[in-house]
Amino acid sequence: MARGKMAWRIALLLLLPVLLAAPDGSATQPILLHEILQNGLRVVVASQPGSPAVTVDAWIRVGSRDESEEENGVAHFVEHMLFKGTRRRSVGEIAREVEALGGWINAATGYDYTHYYVVVPAHALAQALEMLADALANATFEAAEVERERTVILQELSLIHDTPARYVVFRLFGTAFTVHPYRRPVGGSVEVIRQISRDQLMRFYRTHYGPGNTTVVVAGGVDGRAALNQVRRAFWGWRRVVVPRTPAPQEPPLEGVRRSVEVRDVHVTTFAVGWLGPSVRDDDHYAVDVLVYALGRGRAARWVRELRDRRRVVQTLSIGFPTARDPSLVFVVATTADADESRAERALLEEVRALRDRGLTEEELERAKTLLEAEVRTEQHTSQGLAASLGFAATVADLDYHRTYLQKVRAVKGDQVLQVAHRYLDPQRYAVVSLRPRRSP
Repeated sequence: MARGKMAWRIALLLLLPVLLAAPDGSATQPILLHEILQNGLRVVVASQPGSPAVTVDAWIRVGSRDESEEENGVAHFVEHMLFKGTRRRSVGEIAREVEALGGWINAATGYDYTHYYVVVPAHALAQALEMLADALANATFEAAEVERERTVILQELSLIHDTPARYVVFRLFGTAFTVHPYRRPVGGSVEVIRQISRDQLMRFYRTHYGPGNTTVVVAGGVDGRAALNQVRRAFWGWRRVVVPRTPAPQEPPLEGVRRSVEVRDVHVTTFAVGWLGPSVRDDDHYAVDVLVYALGRGRAARWVRELRDRRRVVQTLSIGFPTARDPSLVFVVATTADADESRAERALLEEVRALRDRGLTEEELERAKTLLEAEVRTEQHTSQGLAASLGFAATVADLDYHRTYLQKVRAVKGDQVLQVAHRYLDPQRYAVVSLRPRRSP
């Protein structure tokens, strides 16, 4: 990141209003302002006139992919600690201040990012910015709080273990990926969380949490340029050099079927099937997004109709494709009353072959695009949803991704969907994880 005068020159160039595209292609509000501050902090402001709320959302370019095997879960642990006290604020004080303003705070960790957001009435923007800036720069990681949050995180991991649909997806990523860090669970492993020290948490925080690795998004009922000035005032003193991200090794293609089976005291069989898909940097992912909605979103989706309602080989079915910086997984999660997944798996592969032969109907294609666009627009209608969309784009892709995503989804054609089905959904090369009921003796 450039420093000094060059940084200010970049800031001036980027401080040009960008109008977000409307469905008909015309320009409309909100107005998006983008600036890189002298300390390297990226700032994005989106004004939503008439909104009573404002969200301040800080996105850090660090996630579970940036951990070592020995510290798997440290990014998530740091996320739990950031609002737990600073050099100026005692434990619980940030939460109390936000609640007194009529707002709330939350945070989340992913493979490629960690983000922290504060939602308050629009008039309280300055207070929200000051609190978030204090937490990002001055978190103390008090020893007693580390132990309290260790217990909380272990409870979270236990809940995942005891929720079959979540557990098989967690295991699927660990089965499908062999060298890429997406193979490691975002929440961490029980063994690491039990042993990780406060010093390790502090080292990770100091290594990755700095302005050059952060995007602060402000979205809601605020004046854009006034909000930009408030961000400058809140964050101007943050100075910390961060370590650049190390590129992850490329995951080799799946060869054949990679299977993992676990038997437990559960009532039904839950299984997940996954294929390596495209990254956010590959234009194929727009067609894959549409395909996922056509096959698994809602009661009218093809595989829900065929596998659950007509053939009755599964009781529940859902499809996922998390957008990520590097190639992610296209996966199906289902439950079946059968003792194992074999009959449902065969039926699923028959559907995959039919898809590769005939693609989607025009009706299925249009339904999927309509659903996808409606969900995106609904999420971005709130200040919180808009801030999350902008922060994710700036951190995992680029800001243009936010502006052009729906345009590219609308442009997806049937032949593109057929091509990605052939490219990624191979009925002879996939990973499968199943959690089966223990048989009675």
